[in-house]
Amino acid sequence: MVEALRAEGVRHAFGIPGVHNLAIYDALLRQSDITHILARHEQGAAFMADGYARASGRPGVVIVTTGPGATNTLTPLVESYAGSQPVLVVMSDIAEPLIGKDLGALHEAPNQIDCFKPVCRWAETIRDGRAIPGAVQGAFHLFRAGRPGPIALSIPTDLLTSPIEAQLTPGASGRRPPCDPGLIEKAAQDLRRAKRPLIISGGGTISAEASAELPALARRLRAPVVTTVMGRGIIPESDPFWLGVLPNRRATQAALEAADVVLAVGCRFAHRSVKGLLLNLSFSPDQTLIHLDLDATVLGKLYPPTLGIVGDARNGLCGLLNALGPEPGISEWDWSWLGGLRAARAPRYTPTVDRLIQVLRQGLAPDAIVVNDQTGINYWMEWHFPVLGPRTFLYPVGSATLGYAVPAAIGAKLALPARQVIAVVGDGGFLFSVNELATAVKYGLAIVFLVVNDGRYGAIKWLQEALFGRWGEADLTNPDFPALAQAFGAEGQRVERLDDLPQALDKALGHPGPVLLELPLAIDPPWEL
Repeated sequence: MVEALRAEGVRHAFGIPGVHNLAIYDALLRQSDITHILARHEQGAAFMADGYARASGRPGVVIVTTGPGATNTLTPLVESYAGSQPVLVVMSDIAEPLIGKDLGALHEAPNQIDCFKPVCRWAETIRDGRAIPGAVQGAFHLFRAGRPGPIALSIPTDLLTSPIEAQLTPGASGRRPPCDPGLIEKAAQDLRRAKRPLIISGGGTISAEASAELPALARRLRAPVVTTVMGRGIIPESDPFWLGVLPNRRATQAALEAADVVLAVGCRFAHRSVKGLLLNLSFSPDQTLIHLDLDATVLGKLYPPTLGIVGDARNGLCGLLNALGPEPGISEWDWSWLGGLRAARAPRYTPTVDRLIQVLRQGLAPDAIVVNDQTGINYWMEWHFPVLGPRTFLYPVGSATLGYAVPAAIGAKLALPARQVIAVVGDGGFLFSVNELATAVKYGLAIVFLVVNDGRYGAIKWLQEALFGRWGEADLTNPDFPALAQAFGAEGQRVERLDDLPQALDKALGHPGPVLLELPLAIDPPWEL
C-alpha cells in the first residue's frame, strides 16, 4: 500500500496509528519519501488532507484505523465530497473472515465501508491482498480523470500482514475527457451573437487549472464573471471583469437576470448558493444557458441547459477561444451599472466589518492562503474578502461546518510551506479542533490563528432572535485563549482593539511557529430572512 502511494507521488499522509493499521505504519517507518503527519484526532487528519488538496490541487491522503478511527473521518469527507476535493482515506478493517458477521470483534463497525458510500466517489473493501496496489493506484487515476472527490478504501487487518505478489503500474495515468468540438462550435455561435453574455465560473475551472483561459474568454466576450465560492480566484477580484460571488444577490442577481447568454463552466449550481438565504436564481425562457462541466450528472439537476457540454473546463475554454477568433464580442453591457452592483453592500455591512476585511487583505501577501471557518466575519468574507489567486481562499461551503479552519490550515501550510497561511475562526469553531494546535506546534508550522471572540455562537444567536424573538444555549464559557496557546507551546496574544491588529498580524506573520491572535469582537452575519 505504501509503495503504491509512493509511486503516485504522495509526499505527505495524515493520520493516527491504531492496533489494526500498524503494518501500514511500519511500512511508512521503513521509507523516507512520504512524510507522515500525526494528527490528534482523525477528523483533524481528514480536514488536514482536505486543506492540503484544496491549497495545492494534489490529493490528500489519510490513514486511520478500524471502526471509530475510520468513522471519525466522515464529517470531513462530507465537506470534501461537496467541495469536489481529491482525498483518499485508507482505513483498516477487522479481519476479512469476520466482516459482516456482527460478532463483536475489536473496533467492529458492521460492514464499515457502507458508512462511506454516500459521501465518496468510490468506497470499497479490498478482499484480496493482491488488489491493494491496483486499488490505490486506481483511486489516483480517478482523481486525474474525473470529477475529484473523496475515495475510501478499507483493508482488512489480516491482509495487511499477508505476503502477496503484485505489481505497480506506471504512475500519472488518466486524463480528463475533452469536449465535443461540435458542441463547442454551437456554444461559440450563441456567444458570438450575445449582447449581454455572462460567465459563471465554479470550482471546476480551478481544478482544470484554467486561470489563463477563463479571464481571456471574459475579455474576448467582454463579459462579466460571477464566481462560485469554490471558484474564487480564477480571475483576480481586483480585475474589472469580475462582478461578484454567486450567492451575493446584491452583486449578481440583477446581472444574471439581464444576461441573454449565460455560460456556466465547472459549476454545479449548489442549492445552498442559488436557493439560499439571499439569491433565488432562475432562468427565463428567452435566456440561453450553456452549461459545461466534467460531470454529466450535474447538467440539468436544477436548471435544464439550452446546451449541455461534458468535458474538461480548460479544454472547453480553449476550444471556445479558438472558435470565437480574435475579434471582440458585441457586448452591450453598461459597465458603470455593473460597477454599482459590484460595489453594493448590505445595510448591515458595518465599517467594523469593512475595516477587519481590509486589515486582513492589506496585511497579507497576494498569494497568502486564507482558511475560513464559520463565524460572523467569515460569512462576510465569503463575498467581500478580495481573493487574488486560485486556491488561496479555503472555505467549507459544502458542509458549512465548524472546526474546519484549524486543521485545514495545517494541511495547506504543509502543502505550500513558503506561503503565508492564516486561519480565521470564531471562538466556538476554534474549540471544535483546538487539539490540532498541538500538531502545528509539533511540526513547527508558521500559521496565524485569528480567533474572533464574541463569547457565543454568534450566528446562532442572531438566527434565534430573528426567527423566534429570543435566544439561549448559544452563550459560551471560554478559556483564556492566549494562555491556552502558550500551554500548547505556541505564541498567544490578545489584541484588544481592531486598530491594533495590523501591527500584531505583521509580527505574527514573521514568527517562525504558530501564533494565536485573539480579537474580542461581535459581528452579525449578512443573511436576510
